[in-house]
Amino acid sequence: MPEAAPVVVGVDLGTSAVKVLATTAGGREIATGSEFYGLETPHQDFVEQDADVVYRATMHVLARVLSDVRMRGSEVAAIGFSSAMHGVLCVDEAGEPLSHVITWMDRRAHAIADKWRADGNGSALYARTGAPMHPMLPVTKLRWLAENDRDLFARTARFVGLKELFIFRWTGEWLVDHGIASATGMLDLRTRDWFPLALDLAQVEPERLSRLAPPSTALRTFRAAIARELGLGEATAVVLASADGPLANIGVGTRPHGDVALTLGTSGAVRILSTEPILDARGRTFCYCADDVHYVVGGPTSAAGASLDWIFALLLDEVPKEERFASAAALAAQVAPGADGLVVLPFFGGERAPYWNSALRGTFDGLDLAHDRRAILRAAFESVVFGVYAVYEVMREHAPGAKQLLLSGGLTKAPLVRELLADIFGLPAVQPREQEASAFGAALLAAQAVGLVADATEAARAAGYDAPTQPNGDHALAYRKAFDKYRRYVDAHLPLVS
Repeated sequence: MPEAAPVVVGVDLGTSAVKVLATTAGGREIATGSEFYGLETPHQDFVEQDADVVYRATMHVLARVLSDVRMRGSEVAAIGFSSAMHGVLCVDEAGEPLSHVITWMDRRAHAIADKWRADGNGSALYARTGAPMHPMLPVTKLRWLAENDRDLFARTARFVGLKELFIFRWTGEWLVDHGIASATGMLDLRTRDWFPLALDLAQVEPERLSRLAPPSTALRTFRAAIARELGLGEATAVVLASADGPLANIGVGTRPHGDVALTLGTSGAVRILSTEPILDARGRTFCYCADDVHYVVGGPTSAAGASLDWIFALLLDEVPKEERFASAAALAAQVAPGADGLVVLPFFGGERAPYWNSALRGTFDGLDLAHDRRAILRAAFESVVFGVYAVYEVMREHAPGAKQLLLSGGLTKAPLVRELLADIFGLPAVQPREQEASAFGAALLAAQAVGLVADATEAARAAGYDAPTQPNGDHALAYRKAFDKYRRYVDAHLPLVS
């Protein structure tokens, strides 16, 4: 019997669930699992997670997937970690949590972000870190803690993210990869070291942060209890990998120049890979480290699946929750492009790129007695795509020549959404066969780190794609008019929340 191919595993610590994917280095899926853990909102503007709940859920799913791999006679060569960006967790000297994770959705630091945007500190930070000023950034959250929870701030030995907690519990080392670190607003992109001005503003010393390390860093010294629990051998490596956005670019196979990665799930994002940092003169897009040599440039939107879910609950409350998306898509498909002139601004929790304004709020504009819920649903779907298209318009100023959209995220599985993306962007919308882009990217970057593949991005491309959804030229004019109206309404609302 031929020897089983080595297996690599990607662990994606998402906003609301963990996903674990085991694959060969050639991209053949072996096993997968996921578990939901959700969020907590104890106060207005607070959005948190219990780190121990996330840890237990992840270990449960990972143990099940690794058991499946071993049952098939394969060995795990490496485990790569993906994680949502911008989280802050306070831990004590022993590494035990003193707080919940303050997630990217948390807006408690909005006054600090507004102040730094006004006094020039926001621009100074962006010029070196590539992180647009917003309350999601850990640099603002740390300052908020220093000013508003002084006892917790003083008792905290380290400020870390979820992935760092896993690495410490597994290996005893506090390490943070450049991808996660660059999303804190405190990493100098060019030196890949902590930026002194950012640390001063956050009021933290580098000793209270994890040690910086390249995404390719591979560790093989596991705590004995972890090795027993997961059945890991001495040959297995845990690879730091990167953040979920950059890893999604790798997982869908985006090459620098020509490929655009687009994610639509709970939130949205448009990203390209670059061989050098690219900054926007007006600070409208981010630039973060992707792997050891590449950067990811783009922008995230908050108004995506979470906004749609709110509208679905409002208009389709008689439909079971698990059936609402399909029902909404079917109703929206009955309305022509442009939604009969109706515009939805889906900013129910503020918006990130390209406006970076946490005070923006949602509206229904142009609502008429002749409109029914089908038109509202159509406008809602269109508005979510308009949101990511507004980011893409900024990116085109710095990286023209896109040839295709490479898709990830749950919303892109719907034919209606893929058609909207192709028609509004005017580009073929391509679905990779492996849908869990961030976990797949983490697995392949781990494979590259231990020498199983030469290039993680090329390995992802070799896994293949479904037939592209081509743009419909007949819809282009209608969407151009609808987007122009959408943009005028956004421009009219921005001064009201300045």
